[in-house]
Amino acid sequence: MQSVTERLKKFRDERDWDQFHTPKDLALSISVEASELLEVFQWRPEAAPVDERMKRAIESEVADIFSYLLLFCDKTGIDLVEATNKKIDANQQRFPADVSRGIAKPKKEV
Repeated sequence: MQSVTERLKKFRDERDWDQFHTPKDLALSISVEASELLEVFQWRPEAAPVDERMKRAIESEVADIFSYLLLFCDKTGIDLVEATNKKIDANQQRFPADVSRGIAKPKKEV
């Protein structure tokens, strides 16, 4: 991921765009791109297969989301892998497998 982040930063810096990449604007951009991903699925039947054209649209949007997320994490000093592992650890405690298996929105065991 570090090499991708460095490529993104080089691309950004060659265009003098760092001035626009505040944490707020990067967070907004992540949300906008996530909405564009949702738009790919809008009005499609639930079970409709993903065809090649749709796959290309999805790839483009997930790449945008990932790019902004990497830049956001770099800007805020967040290690994305470490943060993700912490979240998995917390979710393992919050949603034990024996009480959460097969339940879309399990309740935390009290």
